[in-house]
Amino acid sequence: MACALAALSGTAFAAPSSSTVSGAAQAVILTPLQIAAVDALSFGQLTRPTAAGTVVLSPSGTITTTGGVITSTAIAQTVRRGPGTFAVVGEAGRAFSVDLPTVAILRQGTRNMRLSAFRSNWTSGDVFSPTRTYALSVGATLNVGANQTTGTYTGTYVVTVTYQ
Repeated sequence: MACALAALSGTAFAAPSSSTVSGAAQAVILTPLQIAAVDALSFGQLTRPTAAGTVVLSPSGTITTTGGVITSTAIAQTVRRGPGTFAVVGEAGRAFSVDLPTVAILRQGTRNMRLSAFRSNWTSGDVFSPTRTYALSVGATLNVGANQTTGTYTGTYVVTVTYQ
């Protein structure tokens, strides 16, 4: 028996060669983002300037001008003047971002005017309300050339909303 114990005392027992555990998994499905245009970005009616200038329309609807452009607030308007507005729908309490273009072009025949310096009422950290909505307003700067050809100039621009 002593020999048997001596033989066992020199034997090493190996640790198991594998181990198993279950991991957790989950997925969260968010309400799809939706954005719909409500009002067009409209600079209203302007008088043709003799010198180039700009019309700056803020997201809140404030209008300022530079250069030879006569402020459009001095002209009786027969068309809507104001920021572009959008209805955005998403997951309540969820943060999102808004991407605006750098430049867009308004055209009338072969003539054009450039929109630049787009801005919105969105700020970093904004979240969807408990009703899952956000009222987005967009303004921009309209660059008007000296003796810009008269007519109605139209165009489009792209607004992108993304969950954070």
